[in-house]
Amino acid sequence: MKIFYFLLFLSLFLSSSLFADNSDKIIKEFFTKEVDVFGVKILGLNKTPDAKMVKAQKVLKQWLDNDNDGKADNQLVVDKLIENNCSMAMGKSIRKIDSVLDKKLIKKGVSEKQVDGMFALAANEPNIAYLEEILHMVTGCGYAKAYLEIFGETKGTKIAIAMDKARGGYFEKVPKKYPKGAWYTYDDKYCDYRCMITEYFYWSLTSYIGVQKNRFDEISEEWRLNTKDKMEKDILMIKLLTNPEYSLPKIVPKF
Repeated sequence: MKIFYFLLFLSLFLSSSLFADNSDKIIKEFFTKEVDVFGVKILGLNKTPDAKMVKAQKVLKQWLDNDNDGKADNQLVVDKLIENNCSMAMGKSIRKIDSVLDKKLIKKGVSEKQVDGMFALAANEPNIAYLEEILHMVTGCGYAKAYLEIFGETKGTKIAIAMDKARGGYFEKVPKKYPKGAWYTYDDKYCDYRCMITEYFYWSLTSYIGVQKNRFDEISEEWRLNTKDKMEKDILMIKLLTNPEYSLPKIVPKF
């Protein structure tokens, strides 16, 4: 009986390994360029400028090693990014990246789960998009997986409770109108509850460390606490951002 279970385990292990290897080969057919930070990959379509990939690599390095000591600030987060095959997928345009992710990779046999772990970033986007999209991967595929009850992107986690407070209540879908007093009022109908948490994490952290301090007019329709001082209103999120256990970034990445 022990031999049977061993052979069954071996068979499952080999088949999963072969499937993973095949998926990697398919991905490399399209994303022919690759750089990494601590093993977390940045993949580029053939026409993605090398300089833009290096730029993304530099930003990712600073989000993961914010104190610049050559080591990841939170190794558990890095481990989860790698374990879940999370990566940045780059190309000249979002349309081109999405056409590969949503159609070609899945059609050729790459699992939806693996494709879901590939975050799109258009090379021609401004610097603020590099900060945002790369941080989305770090939080949504790293912190959310490493601390399920704290940063998990589902109802009832610590960050979800903080977000519901910021939105003026729990809304599974975007409401027609947010309650008076809400300071997080994102209204993208295609952004589900999980997506809302990803965006909330971005707005909170980047506002606290200074990214948004001069952008109030641009962002106030969806986020109002754009400075560290204003963030003091968001008591629940401040507790998470300042908890040393999570080693969250404190310094804005430089370009």
